[in-house]
This record gives sequence, structure tokens and C-alpha cells, in this order.
Amino acid sequence: MEKTDMSPDGETVEVSSLVTEGDENKERGNWGGKLDFILSCIGYAVGLGNVWRFPFLAYRSGGGAFLIPYAIMLFCAGLPLFFLELSFGQFASLGPITIWRINPFFKGLGFAMVIISGLVAVYYNVIIAWALFYLFASFTSELPWQTCDHEWNTPNCVTKFKGGNGSEASSRFGIVTWCNATLNVTSNCTVYKPVTPSEEYWE
Repeated sequence: MEKTDMSPDGETVEVSSLVTEGDENKERGNWGGKLDFILSCIGYAVGLGNVWRFPFLAYRSGGGAFLIPYAIMLFCAGLPLFFLELSFGQFASLGPITIWRINPFFKGLGFAMVIISGLVAVYYNVIIAWALFYLFASFTSELPWQTCDHEWNTPNCVTKFKGGNGSEASSRFGIVTWCNATLNVTSNCTVYKPVTPSEEYWE
């Protein structure tokens, strides 16, 4: 479908538009194809919470046992609400603020949705910046979490146990005790818990 427009010198010119004869909404148009709609839904539904936070929450909440109540709530509440919001927006072709004209009682809900999206974007950008920082930090020849020669390392940092034979050199140990006392006397002892460089770097 071609639409006409006025040029700066007053002449009428034809301009192309994405709006076709079969479109239900002449102002905003419809999706160009099924793939556009599917990719938009994936971008709307999948985010950092699915990739980064969900495995952590599943591990902290019981592992595989957590998936049972999660699947129940997903099919009973999550997907129906997702479909409701998606179909509501598709039918009205309005934004989150103007769509609540359907009921003035919920007028503030649209503003709350926009404010929450803005607040979430703040810390999501921080998490993405962390991911990019650690990504480029891993490109160095010597990884920053590989040795104990950095300013953030503590005296407890150890890379490996330097023992007297090969088996001791490749093994990790739990607690090392240095005592300034006679045999079977534990007073005046200092106990150190060894920590790997990677543990100190990420903490």
C-alpha cells in the first residue's frame, strides 16, 4: 500500500509504507512474518533471569526438587499470564501506559510497569558490564585469578602445596599449623586456612 505525503515545496509525493491492505491496524501495522513475532516473544520472555539467576536459585532451593513446583506454577500461572499480556497488547496495539484506558481504575498500573522496567534496567546493565569485564579479563595470557601475586591476595593464598614429593606437590590440603611449642602442646599456635587465587578473586 502506498501512502501520500507533502514535500517541503508543497508537492504531493508517494512514500512506501509497511502497512498493507490486509493489516488490521492501519497506524502501527502488523508483524511482517511469524519469525519476527517469535523472535520478539523470545526477546520479551528470555533474559538474564533465565540464563544467570535461575540456575543459582534452582541450586539454592533444592536442585531437581525445585523444578517440580516451578513447573506447576509455570503452567498454572506463568504461561497464562504471559499469554494474557501478549494477547492484550496485540489486540489493543497500545503501549503499557495507554492500554489501561480500558479501565481507569488501573491507570497507575501502566506507569508502575514503566518505572519497574527502568529500575530493573539499572542493575541489569551492571550485571552485563560485569560479564563483559570478566570476558575481556579472560583474554590475557595469565589469568588474574591464576596466581597469588596481586594486591587483593591475602597471606592465606596458595597456588599449590609445595611438598617433598610429587604426590604432595599436586595435592591440596585443608589446614596448616605452625606451632612454637613442644610436642603435644597446642598453645601459641597459628592456624591458616589456605585459599586458592580464584576463590579470593571472585570473592
